Amino acid sequence: MRRIAIIDHTNHTLFVEDINEEELKKKYEDDEQKYIEANYNLEDYSWDWITDAEYFPEFEKDPIEINFKDIGDI
Repeated sequence: MRRIAIIDHTNHTLFVEDINEEELKKKYEDDEQKYIEANYNLEDYSWDWITDAEYFPEFEKDPIEINFKDIGDI
């Protein structure tokens, strides 16, 4: 599994996705860019792999860790 974050700069939207590595290798030649282009209709975007994420609520000094396993069942 590879977790990627994609930022849609046009709509200011963040997408976080876990990609199956077998599918990535078989269908997209192990190329995340090809995967994104095939599965997202985005004009202006950037992306990168991520291993962790934190959220900083307004007026809070300490970040809250985003646990993707916990929110995966929502």
